[in-house]
Amino acid sequence: MATIEFSNVSKSFTPGVHVIEDLSLTIEDSKFTVLVGPSGCGKTTLLRMIAGIGPQSSGSVYIDGADVSGMAPGQRGVAMVFQNYAIYPTMSVRENIEFGLKNNRVDKNRRQQLVQSICATVGLEDMLDRMPSTLSGGQRQRVALARAMVKEPKVFLMDEPLSNLDAKLRAQMRVELIELHKSLDATFVYVTHDQIEAMSMADEIVLLNQGKIAQKSSPEKIYNDPDNLFTAKFIGTPPMNSIAIGENMFGFRPEHAQITLEPLGSFFHEKGLIVTR
Repeated sequence: MATIEFSNVSKSFTPGVHVIEDLSLTIEDSKFTVLVGPSGCGKTTLLRMIAGIGPQSSGSVYIDGADVSGMAPGQRGVAMVFQNYAIYPTMSVRENIEFGLKNNRVDKNRRQQLVQSICATVGLEDMLDRMPSTLSGGQRQRVALARAMVKEPKVFLMDEPLSNLDAKLRAQMRVELIELHKSLDATFVYVTHDQIEAMSMADEIVLLNQGKIAQKSSPEKIYNDPDNLFTAKFIGTPPMNSIAIGENMFGFRPEHAQITLEPLGSFFHEKGLIVTR
């Protein structure tokens, strides 16, 4: 579908205060990439740069090799699903899904084909004539997904789309989004502050901290081989244990700890501590 590249992008909302500063990043074609990190780290800012609804202050954004920095949002071949669904309360499910197609003057037969096909994929085929007020949170989220899918975009952008759902439905929707990604073979860029979502859904995780990339890796590597203390502490519940040893840090995951009266392996002493190698 599309590779996304950020080249030396920066974003400032007030002069001299950078949310993102000189960041370069490649999001690979057809991958499910999750941007994760604490509040205010810049993950939604990056997503909005791709969409063109919050353009960068400097630098360039490329989609499928084309510089889209000066391109209008509707011409970028992307579709965005928001946290609050952003569906029209006075329109039926069908009308919500068709809205963008009508604006783009897609003919009626093609609209009907797209709506039927995509609603079958997301399980809305029996709800097309219902109003949003009669739908559950999960059903409304499916409407938002279907409205994005009918655009047949190169890139799907999702800004914490499951955060308003209860825990059980959130877990169900995670599975459905993973399956949807597989069936579409599209580029998904998903923003969350929830590391469980990041670890369970992503092909690749981009962990952000204060507008910079702390680590970009697969879920397995980011958990088992963190590049730095921030990554080690942010990823994992409970977080990695860490001990300062001279100028270095020694860390281990809680599940690797074992309480015993007998020494295990080789040990060394430093500053009065006994630490397993």
